[in-house]
Amino acid sequence: MSDESSRPSGDAPQAHSRSGGSVKKILVGVLAVVVIAAVAYGVRYLTNDAATAEAGDCVGVAAEADGRADVTTLDCDADKASFKVGKVLEATDDSCPEEGIYTEIVPNGAVGDGYKLCLIPNMAEGSCYGPAEASGFDKIECTGPETFKVTKVIQGSTDTTACPSGSGMAYPEPAVTYCLAAADS
Repeated sequence: MSDESSRPSGDAPQAHSRSGGSVKKILVGVLAVVVIAAVAYGVRYLTNDAATAEAGDCVGVAAEADGRADVTTLDCDADKASFKVGKVLEATDDSCPEEGIYTEIVPNGAVGDGYKLCLIPNMAEGSCYGPAEASGFDKIECTGPETFKVTKVIQGSTDTTACPSGSGMAYPEPAVTYCLAAADS
């Protein structure tokens, strides 16, 4: 008898085959990394101050470039709260009301078509302001040629004729008029 016929059938030599186990492990690992990254990005986006900013919220804007900026929701009395959100637009190509009078910012956290914030100055009656380096106005001492004073804030109105000498800035959303005068007066 030959050696082959005397072997029980279960003892036949097995060819070593790859089951693809290592490939599956690599794919599972890559998929896990992608899922973790997506969840981390989603949490960052959803907890981003700009993602939660609503009309009427006060915000600070930093590192503005190409219409995008870091936006932080702040208490309206904070020194860095130089803007108030007038309107939140659903897409970056939407236009703010009365284009040209709002500061239009796309927060850095906005993805895809994202969204846009239409910002108005956050100014208080009796305070003085001057041009800011990035955009908007900074609250400053009441001195200097480019400094102006907010003499009156009229909520719910866009009528600048209600201001002394008709000198004011008005925004339709939210409706507010800032009456202005030279800081020296």
